[in-house]
Amino acid sequence: MSSLGWKLVRNFEKEFNVEGEPVRVKFVTMNCVHKQLYQVLVPYNGKEVRFHMQRDEQGVFRIVGRGVCPEPYVPLEAEFAEAIEASPVG
Repeated sequence: MSSLGWKLVRNFEKEFNVEGEPVRVKFVTMNCVHKQLYQVLVPYNGKEVRFHMQRDEQGVFRIVGRGVCPEPYVPLEAEFAEAIEASPVG
């Protein structure tokens, strides 16, 4: 909790099934007060790749710049959004 009494949005990690394999994905918040924009860090071809998920006009988290997101992760957009919504604050 912040000194002003707000519950702070936290970074978190979660495991997802990607092409039949468990993969640990990191979510890094870009706003510590509101769930609004996240950097998502995923392993791909021996490197860590970063793309963003942001809340759209309807309030749903979507992948921003789909060309940056590795193809195996695009189908997980809804699962990533659910993980963000369920992520802890405090």
